[in-house]
Amino acid sequence: MTVDLHVHTTASDGLATPGDVVRTALDLGLRVISITDHDSVEGVDEALETARGTALEVIPGVELSVQAEDGSDTHLLGYLIDHRDRALLGSLERLREARLERANAMVAALSEAGHPIDIEGVLEHAGKGAVGRVHVARALVNAGSVDTIEEAFARLIGRGGPFYVAKAFFSAYEALALIHGAGGVAVLAHPGVSGETPLIPLVDAGLDGIEVYHAEHTVSQRAHFAALARRFGLVATGGSDFHGPGMRSAVLGSGACPDGAVEELRRRATILRP
Repeated sequence: MTVDLHVHTTASDGLATPGDVVRTALDLGLRVISITDHDSVEGVDEALETARGTALEVIPGVELSVQAEDGSDTHLLGYLIDHRDRALLGSLERLREARLERANAMVAALSEAGHPIDIEGVLEHAGKGAVGRVHVARALVNAGSVDTIEEAFARLIGRGGPFYVAKAFFSAYEALALIHGAGGVAVLAHPGVSGETPLIPLVDAGLDGIEVYHAEHTVSQRAHFAALARRFGLVATGGSDFHGPGMRSAVLGSGACPDGAVEELRRRATILRP
């Protein structure tokens, strides 16, 4: 397959810069990728510029954390967005501020419990990207509190852990409106990984697709979600959810996204735009 519609960079919690991601995609012979950083579009311009004049198409994207109707934590992918849309950028800036407050709260609690980390060290790992738990985890590894990022999540900062702090969410309806308002299409991310959320309310609110072919979905999960896509008339997309070398994630280009998904997304975007 030559399409990967779920890729992270250093603009959020990935390890590879947008430029390095593009260069790797070119080396792998990929035709299309989408940069879908968490609550950030800061990596899109660098990726577009690096890909300029090459055979690789970069689709501007974003992955938003949302709260579904049943209160569950889920993610929506926005594709073909205008990544300079003022309403989108304003909302993302507010989320970045909330992410920083969350990181500060976790660091304060961890420090009080004897883990020798500080917010400055966490922000060094985040660089210019949106700060997240993975950056706290890296600081914990550097401080010797844990041996690996995975251990940091399992023992300390994962959901249900002693130092977990809930994050700020858009409602599903707010996220859908933001994506559509920026001219994009909205896709439910990795339901087989994050857990199925009630689909009908999202479809009624304008959901455009479902990430059927996520790299971590099993064969049976792919069949199940493909059937749901057909039932509700949704675009079936897919991607690696790549986070970079050395991270516990699939390799760039995996996930088996159908090549035709990109054109289906374009058709949706054309219908949505005035």
